[in-house]
Amino acid sequence: MAVVVHPLNRGIRPIRIELDTDGGKVVGAKAGTTYYWDFANTLKGKDPMDAIQLTQRTSGLDFVAHATAIVRALEEIAAVQLTGIAVLTRNVLLGLDIVYGHITHFYSNVLPDYIPFPEEGPFYNVAGDFRLPPGVRDSMIKNMWRAFEIRQLIHNIMAVLSGKAPHICSVIMGGVTRAVTGAEIVRINSVLKEVAGFVNNEYYNDLVQIEQVYGQYFLIGGGAGNLLTVGEFPRDKAGNCLFSAGVNFQAARFNKKLISMDFAGAWFEAEGTWEGPLAATLKPKPDKPGGYSWVKGALYRNKTCEVGPLARMALTGNAQITGLGKRAMSVLGRYRARLEECKVLLIQITGWLEQINPGEKPAEHTEMPEEGEAIGVAEASQGSVVHYVSIKKGKIDKYNVLDAYSWNLCPNTREGLKGPMEQALTGLVVTGPEVTADVLRVARSF
Repeated sequence: MAVVVHPLNRGIRPIRIELDTDGGKVVGAKAGTTYYWDFANTLKGKDPMDAIQLTQRTSGLDFVAHATAIVRALEEIAAVQLTGIAVLTRNVLLGLDIVYGHITHFYSNVLPDYIPFPEEGPFYNVAGDFRLPPGVRDSMIKNMWRAFEIRQLIHNIMAVLSGKAPHICSVIMGGVTRAVTGAEIVRINSVLKEVAGFVNNEYYNDLVQIEQVYGQYFLIGGGAGNLLTVGEFPRDKAGNCLFSAGVNFQAARFNKKLISMDFAGAWFEAEGTWEGPLAATLKPKPDKPGGYSWVKGALYRNKTCEVGPLARMALTGNAQITGLGKRAMSVLGRYRARLEECKVLLIQITGWLEQINPGEKPAEHTEMPEEGEAIGVAEASQGSVVHYVSIKKGKIDKYNVLDAYSWNLCPNTREGLKGPMEQALTGLVVTGPEVTADVLRVARSF
């Protein structure tokens, strides 16, 4: 029996899930998106600086991460060394963007799966498994609306640093466009205290209530367990980061050049000669046999990997996540990792602001070479993003973007490997043709 969920909404891009079941269990899953976007053709022939602005539209969330990834690639080509204020300001912006993404995920994507809403409303959920006490539900709904206000506050202070939000203006090759003032730092810190209060109280309490009532979700939705982070929040010129790059299936140092694309199960095919792991020119083929998604798959050492807050918190040794042991690889483990990362980042953001010297020059002018290629990487709330760019005669020649969907929703690979979400869905109990709450909660945990 086949069970189809389409569209799985509330996310950034609509997801289509197809489940093959046998004996009441999922024995195979396909997870992809019918949403097509293609920066490879959009950016070809454009000025490399255009990519910093245009690729922020890759997703409704994580726009800072995409700007950061491409600007890092361009700075690698131009051999740029950043000043302290540029690194710190970018860290603050990206940290705020990740916190914003986690609050959005929990209150707009996750919580409606645990609270019944009116059928005519935007959060109506077909699959019902609503066990929270009425008083708890009421409190959570109140906090859901409060979360919108908190997200607005975060974007307000991001706009102080970046001109506007979403889709920032301040991140440029060689630094940032302006230096934050002392008065602005005081203002930002004041707002951060309000954000931290919400995270440490309302957000924390709401998650604990779900953990207590739905504890079985610490045992559901694990997947294969290959975790990856490209590293984030640089601390010095030596490349040391708050979240170190790494994978849990390889002892050697992480190498971004070992990231590759796989589009065997996607509606793409290679055009011409394969020129490298990320340098392939792809063209859409919506009638491709075996294709079921517009997601370009991402692999590391030819393995599918889960990316995102769970990977970052587990690989960097967050005590709350490592203390869960095997239960961390689960629906509730992913929820908890987002909360823990918010707490870590809000403390770090305050520290980065204290280190900023408002009088320091925010950027150095640097000429862009006529030729070059590089891979830029960054961490986003949903997971690692990768931008490959090659430049010829001063213009973009090739471009490829891999985002968190490329990792977590990686379609079938040439070697028959499944992506993390598809593996997490396999084994779930499905008793009939109707969509179960387990399916929705597992999918939305990514």
